Amino acid sequence: MKKVKNKKNICQKFTVFFVVITLISVALWAGLYSVNYAIGEDEEVLNADGTKADINVKKKSIINALVCGTNENLTDTILYIKYNVETGKIAMMSIPRDTYVVNDYCYGNKINGIYRGENVVPLVEEIQELLDVKIDYYLFFDTKLVHEIVDAVGGVEVEVPMRMKYDDPTQDLHIDLKPGVQTLNGKQAEMFVRFRHNNDMTVGYRMGDLDRTKVQQTFIKAFISTALSPTNITKYPDLIKIALANTDTNVTVREALKYATDASKIDVSNIVSLTAPGEAKYIDNLSYFILDEEEAKKVVKEQFSGEVTDTQNTETQSTESSN
Repeated sequence: MKKVKNKKNICQKFTVFFVVITLISVALWAGLYSVNYAIGEDEEVLNADGTKADINVKKKSIINALVCGTNENLTDTILYIKYNVETGKIAMMSIPRDTYVVNDYCYGNKINGIYRGENVVPLVEEIQELLDVKIDYYLFFDTKLVHEIVDAVGGVEVEVPMRMKYDDPTQDLHIDLKPGVQTLNGKQAEMFVRFRHNNDMTVGYRMGDLDRTKVQQTFIKAFISTALSPTNITKYPDLIKIALANTDTNVTVREALKYATDASKIDVSNIVSLTAPGEAKYIDNLSYFILDEEEAKKVVKEQFSGEVTDTQNTETQSTESSN
């Protein structure tokens, strides 16, 4: 049985790394920090595919992560991230939640129906196949994380592009934002990233989820800049606690410690953010996103190639959010 060490001491001791991880994770809708407090000899480390990992493997130069935001056990946000540890550069690709897939674990044929609260490995394998990548780490978070983490950094300044008003009592979802530059609190941030159109569909994004994904990517970058600002340095322990309480990941402290000195390299000004190529299409009167797999793999290998220094780690990133 693992020895559980003092949580407070561990959080204080490894604040720098958790920030990076929280900022490449929480900031990018959460990412690569540890939820494991024990660092014993018998600690079990799992790969993203569920197999036991070699804890003695050397530090990675490239980290590939799958970050998913959940809503009622559906992965309404799917983000594939590549983090270059040596240069501090981050690249991410959004995968629309309505992406058409044929998967035995999927409820229906939309990719956000694979996970359903428990099917981590099948979703990881599906993303790996679609993009021809190898995912190192995964992280799943719920909307409570967005509320608390944004409030913890004092809000995030963005420009709301239109009047956002939408009500759905069945989801207990109520969006009410006016256009213009403003600092959003946690609750408002969720409204901002989930809005697609108003109730009568007279106001909204012309391309629906595809346009909304671009807005979400803008918000992610704004959050990272805010969280990395000098005024938020003292708040990192609180950010960690919030993240730990609202996420599920396969990253352990043992693994996290390898990257503790790399926080200062994060290049906030040079984040690559793309949406997976494809097109919207109706199949049997249902709306789907048909991902162009060949083009997506090409984008991963060519447009993200400048981020890669290790051919064995040549991968990409993916994202997507929803109402």
